[in-house]
Amino acid sequence: MPSPLFLRLPMGLCVRAAALAVAAVFAAAAVFVAARDATAAAPAAESRVEKALAGAAPADGAKASLNQLHTSMLWGRQGERWSPESRLPDFSMAGYRRGEEPYRVPKESVSVKDFGAVGDGRTDDTAAFRRAFEAGGGKRIVVPPGRYVLTDILRMRASNTVLRGAGPGRTVLIFSKPGIEIEPRISKTDGGQPTSNWSWAGGMIVVGGPMPRSEGEMKVVGAAKRGQMQLALEANSFRPGEEVMLALHDDGEKSLVKYLYCDQTGDISGLNRWRVVQVFRIVGVKGNTIALDRPLRFDVRAAWKPTVERFRPSATDVGIESLSFEFPLRRYEGHFKEVGFNPVEIARGAAHCWLRDIVVRNADSGPYVFGSFCTVENIRLQADEARLSKQGHSGHHGISLQGNDLLCRDFTIETRFIHDLTVQSSIGCAFARGKAVDLCMDHHRWASYENLFTDIDAGKGTRLFASSGGGNRGNHSGAGATFWNIRAEKPSRFPNWGIDAITIVALPITDGESIAASLPSPRSQKGRWLELIPPGEVQPQNLYDAMKARRAK
Repeated sequence: MPSPLFLRLPMGLCVRAAALAVAAVFAAAAVFVAARDATAAAPAAESRVEKALAGAAPADGAKASLNQLHTSMLWGRQGERWSPESRLPDFSMAGYRRGEEPYRVPKESVSVKDFGAVGDGRTDDTAAFRRAFEAGGGKRIVVPPGRYVLTDILRMRASNTVLRGAGPGRTVLIFSKPGIEIEPRISKTDGGQPTSNWSWAGGMIVVGGPMPRSEGEMKVVGAAKRGQMQLALEANSFRPGEEVMLALHDDGEKSLVKYLYCDQTGDISGLNRWRVVQVFRIVGVKGNTIALDRPLRFDVRAAWKPTVERFRPSATDVGIESLSFEFPLRRYEGHFKEVGFNPVEIARGAAHCWLRDIVVRNADSGPYVFGSFCTVENIRLQADEARLSKQGHSGHHGISLQGNDLLCRDFTIETRFIHDLTVQSSIGCAFARGKAVDLCMDHHRWASYENLFTDIDAGKGTRLFASSGGGNRGNHSGAGATFWNIRAEKPSRFPNWGIDAITIVALPITDGESIAASLPSPRSQKGRWLELIPPGEVQPQNLYDAMKARRAK
C-alpha cells in the first residue's frame, strides 16, 4: 500500500516523492554498508552475525568502499561465506539438466507442412499438427513461417521431441477456441466462487503427463539434517549415476508442514497429507548408504516416513521454441473468469524440458510449469491495450513455477497480470535476469519453500510482494524465500506474509534499518534477514549464476 504521504500528495508530486523515498532508502543503505564493512574489518566482531563470520573477509583482504560493489555476509565474493547449512539455499541446480549441458535437440526432423498444414491464418491446421505430433515423437517438429490456426489441445507425450518455429513473429500459433469450450473443467475457488481450473492450470499445448506410480521404494533409516549429503537406507539396489527421489510424508500432527514454515504456518487446515520431494544424483554407494550430489533441503526424520525411489519422469527432453502464441483480442473479464487462453502446461511428471524464444500475446495466463528441472528462457508476455480489464490487468498468472528446481530467466513482461510471477508448492525454483512494467512476485501459499528471485528490474515497484492464494493453505511462503538484487522505482515494505524466514539482499526496503541492525545467525533458517545494499551495487548481481559457477569449479 502507498504510504500516507503518497495518499495526501497531489498527483503531479507523486513521482518526485517516490524518487526522494528511493534516494532516502539508498542513503540509509550506504550508511548501513559502511558500518557493516567497518565492523567486518575489526579484529573481533561484536554481533552474532559477525562472530559467525569472523575471518570471512573478501578474498583480497580489502574493505569495500561505497563506490565499489559490496558483498553479502551470506555469500562473499565467490561463495566463500556460504555453506550447505546456510540459511541461503542452494539454487545452483535449478533448470534443464541442472544447468550442466545444452538442450538435447534431435537431429531427425519432420515438418508440419508434410502433414497438410497451411499456415495462412484462415485454415484450421489442427488435424495436420496432430498428425505431425504423432509422427514426430523423438524428432524435431518444424513449423515454417506462417500463421497457423489451431482449435484443440495438442499433447507432446514423447520424450526427445522439440517443436521448433522459425522465430517469434515469423511462426505464430493462433489458438482461436478457449480451453473451457474444449474441456470445461468446472471447479470452485477455495472461497466457493464458481470457476474452472483453467484459471490456475492448463495449456493449449501440454508437455508430458502425471508422474508414474512409485516403484521400488527403499526406506530411509536414521535421521539426517538439512545440508547433509548422504542417506542411510534399509536396503540398497541403487548405483552411482542414477537419479533418485527422496520423499517425505507428513504425520497426523502436520509436523512436516510446520517445519517448512519454521512454525509460522498460518491456517493450514487445507494442507493435508502433505508430501515433499527432492531429486538427487547418486555419486557414491557404500553398503546401504548413498552419497548425494547436493545438500538435503530438509531434515529427514522417522516421523515423516522417508523413502527413496528411482526418479522416473513421464517425459524428458521436450522443448518448444522459436515461435509465438496468439489468442483472440477480447477484454479480460477479471479474476477467476478466465476461459483457458493459456499457451503451455508442462505437467507434473515431466522433467528436463524447456521453453525458449517464445512470445505470448493476449493470454489469460502464461506458461504453467509443474515439472522438475525445466527451463523457461527468453519469454516475452504482451497484450493489446484493448485487452486490459478495468483494473488494468491483461490476465491472471504471468509465469508460474509450481514444481521442483525450475528456472525462468531472461523474461520480459510488457503488461500487468494479477500475478506476474507465481510460486505455489514450489521448491528450489529460481526467477533470474528479467524485467517487468510493475512486477508482482506472487507467493501463492501451499507451502512454497526455498525459492529465489534475482537480478530483476521490477519497474514501478508498486506491488512487489502482493500475494494471494486460499486462506487455509498456509502463509504465503515457507522458509527460504530469497530476494537478491531487485531494482524498482519505488521502495517496498518488508513482506508481511506472517513468516519471518525471508532473506532480502539489495532491494529497497522502507522500514529496513531496525531489521538490518539485528540479524539472526547465518545458519539459522528462522528470523528476518535484510542487507541494505543498494540494488545494482551487490556482488554477485545474479545469485543463481554465481551459485552455478561456484559448483562448476
